[in-house]
Formats: sequence, C-alpha cells, structure tokens
Amino acid sequence: MKNSIKTFSFAIVLMFMSFTAFTQNQKIAYVDPEQIIPNLPEYKAAKSELEQYQNILKKQMEGEQAKMQQYYTDVMTKVQRGELSPAQQKTEEDKIMKMQEELQRKGMKMEEDMGAKELELTKPMYEKFNEAMKNLAKTNGYAYIFDKKFLLYSEGGDDATAKLKTQLGIQ
Repeated sequence: MKNSIKTFSFAIVLMFMSFTAFTQNQKIAYVDPEQIIPNLPEYKAAKSELEQYQNILKKQMEGEQAKMQQYYTDVMTKVQRGELSPAQQKTEEDKIMKMQEELQRKGMKMEEDMGAKELELTKPMYEKFNEAMKNLAKTNGYAYIFDKKFLLYSEGGDDATAKLKTQLGIQ
C-alpha cells in the first residue's frame, strides 16, 4: 500500500512538472462561468420559458393524479357500501393499478420532456459561450482557458472572466 501511494505521488509530481514545463511559455487563463452564464439574456429567457413549460406539465400531472384519486375514492365508497362483488373489486383494483403505472410512465415522460426542453433552450446559449471563449483565447493568445471552480491550485494565469463578460456584452 505504501509503495502504491509513493508511486501515485511520484506520478502526480511528474505530471505536474511536465505540464509546468510544457506550459511555461503558454498563456493560461481561467473564467468563472457562474458569473457569466446566469447573466446572459438568453439564460433569463430560457429559464422563464422552462419554468412556464414545467408549470404546464405539472398542472397536467396534477390533473391526472386528481382523476385517479377521485376514481379510487369512488371505488372505495362502492366497496364500503357493498355495491361491488369480489370479481368487480378485483377488476377495479387491476384498473387502479394500471392507472398508477400509467401515471408513473407519464411522470417519467414529463422528466424526459423537461430535459429535452432544457437542452433545446440552453444549447444555443452554450454554443455562444463556447464561441466567445474561442474568440477570447485567440484575441488574447491563451493556449488554455480553465473553469475556475476546477482549479485546485493556481499561481499565475489570468482571470479572464471580466474580458469574457465584456465580449458577451454582460456588465
């Protein structure tokens, strides 16, 4: 175990030294996307549209749940009054089970639809962000631009967040 830790540590040091030597003459920058993306006009519009879409789906699901609940209540009332034979009770139980399964399928479909809608709405925004990053790198001679939250340690490099915000027209 100690040897594997030493080997791992040695490998990390070698990788860091190689990266440091390789990037010594290269410009490196980092940005904080969390300061940029939520401030894009497209983000606010996408978020609003996604919330509206989610509310529509939620209301549809609540309507389906209410129908099933009402049906269940009606069946239970009939059972308590003795209006259903054992065979009819079994038929109603099966129908309720199928309704629950269908409700679960609709819930999963709703989640899929939400994911697809989110992708549809955010894809152009992220394409714009990535294109701006490429232009920023080209304009400023950056060989690498990292996401700030993934940096474990940094001694140097430019914080290009403000430059990217300016490029995207964000204040």
